[in-house]
Amino acid sequence: MRNILKVFKFEFLTVLRRRSFILSLILVPLIPSLLLGVLNLINQDKSPSFQELIIQEVANPLPIGVVDLGNVIKEYPDWLTQGRLVPEASEADAREKTAAGQLQGFYVIEPDYLETGKMRFIKPQVGMLTELLQKNVLQDLINYNLLGANQDRFLRYMNPASFTYEYFDPETADTRDQSSGATYWVPYSVTMFFYMFVVISSGLMFNVVTKDKENKTIEILLSSTKPLDLFIGKMLAYGSLSLIQISVWLGTLVLLFNRNSSILSFLGNFNIPQSVIVASVPFFICGFLLYGSLMAGMGAVAPNLREGNQFASILLLPLIFSVMAMSQLIMEPFSVFTTFMTIFPFTSPVVMLTRLSVGPVPPWQLIASIALLLAAVITVIRGVANLFSSQYLLSGQKMKIGLFLRTVFIGHRRV
Repeated sequence: MRNILKVFKFEFLTVLRRRSFILSLILVPLIPSLLLGVLNLINQDKSPSFQELIIQEVANPLPIGVVDLGNVIKEYPDWLTQGRLVPEASEADAREKTAAGQLQGFYVIEPDYLETGKMRFIKPQVGMLTELLQKNVLQDLINYNLLGANQDRFLRYMNPASFTYEYFDPETADTRDQSSGATYWVPYSVTMFFYMFVVISSGLMFNVVTKDKENKTIEILLSSTKPLDLFIGKMLAYGSLSLIQISVWLGTLVLLFNRNSSILSFLGNFNIPQSVIVASVPFFICGFLLYGSLMAGMGAVAPNLREGNQFASILLLPLIFSVMAMSQLIMEPFSVFTTFMTIFPFTSPVVMLTRLSVGPVPPWQLIASIALLLAAVITVIRGVANLFSSQYLLSGQKMKIGLFLRTVFIGHRRV
């Protein structure tokens, strides 16, 4: 136990004092902080805001003329136009009134409008907002006339059939609001966030073991401690450092969101469920122990960093597949495929959090996922312990992925 604590303290303090670690801890939350600061400065500018520009355009008392060369519009009902569009006999009359300040501008509906849908808009001063605000009114006016100037028919056209949904089995039905963007983007963000953290934190184990072998640091450590103590000490140290990173980054993002809620109001519906926050700690720790152990074992047998990198991605294939199948996991949370991915220990550290962000997970799936994940962690740690011996750490044997996996999951290979 004493040796494990020594290795933990040595590795933890060594990485904590590195400039690269400190910069990553600071720069990642600093970048969004600077962006929000720039947005705050922009909002303090004295130039009119988008809302003020809209008010200026809408409050303009002058109407817009309509020169109907295609003979499309027969009626200009006040309940629809509200006086914002007025008919003009000719383009010359419309130009004269616009020049005299009686019109904001005027539309010209071309003679072949019914075939081409073409029209022009003439205005003394270019103002995009006017086109955006009044173009829809003109289109509604044209539709009203094309429907025979029948108000009831037009209103039905503008308000098509509405549907109500009933679920065959409410307990297994997907009752989420499909019209909300948060229904998709919250699980997507949760999946990518924890996928990156598991991959980054486990990759640290591979890099540190491989580099310690290349620069002979591993030989010094093995002279004063047992290989298994060295393995456990490194796992604890880098796991703690990863938790520090995730805590600092998440805490900073939450703080920035709370203090700049007015700027980030479009994220108001992006609420992460409490169940995801509670489950994130055990599933992240187990995911790190699982993949961190595999990566440490890969670093133990890889002769060098470059050759080891070629095989490290193979170990991450289950997580990569989880990201590739993300859309199906989110859109079909109760399918057999999603249930399997939720329980399978090499995908559950990420997929379970995705499922929890989608909605409640049946208790038996949560229990089965935790049990299988813990069993996989114990199996992998015991298998990697076979590799963490001086025979493999100090040798320069050729890397074989088949032998590596067989040694980890079946037993010590014979020499």
